[in-house]
Order: sequence, then C-alpha cells, then structure tokens
Amino acid sequence: MPSEIVPVAGVEDVPVGRMVFVDVEGLPIALANVDDAIYAFSDSCRHEGGPLSSGVLIGDTVTCPWHGWIYNVRTGKSIVPPVGLRIATYPVHIRQGVVYVEISWS
Repeated sequence: MPSEIVPVAGVEDVPVGRMVFVDVEGLPIALANVDDAIYAFSDSCRHEGGPLSSGVLIGDTVTCPWHGWIYNVRTGKSIVPPVGLRIATYPVHIRQGVVYVEISWS
C-alpha cells in the first residue's frame, strides 16, 4: 500500500495539552500534543462522526463532544463505550519544527 508523508502543521501550532484539526487531501485528522509528543488520529468519532478535535483531551484520551465516546490518542482504541472499536491513527514525524503525518492510501 503506497504511503505519503505530508506536512500538516508547525510544532508551535500544537501546544502541550491541546488538539488541532488538519485536512490532508480531504481526510479529517486531529493532532494532539500529549507531554510534548504529537499524535495523529481520525477526527471522526466512530459513533456519529463527531469532530474529535473539538472534544476534550485529558492525558492521552480524547472525549467526543457529541456523545462522550472516549478514545486513546496513542492507539486509537475506544475506551468507553463500546470497548474494542478503533479510530485510525497515523505515524507522526517531526523535522525542523514541522509536523508530518504519514498517510497510507489504498
């Protein structure tokens, strides 16, 4: 499966404890800074597509603002409810103050 590494933001655009939304060729992605590590994951909640980047980030979990579904931003695993679902996560690369996200296109 071919992949592409895409610049999406400056490191300064994603402060510790915050999230931002980025659009990568029509793919909605949220970036979260947890303890100076930036994670990239799908911005769409598996329940009804709520914008996760508008939710609440506590530690390494994000809570959907629409109905309270909770995901781990590192793994994409749903915590409650229902355990076992996942959102997509994407590898992040930092180079010279720029955040890059690696996207695999099928």
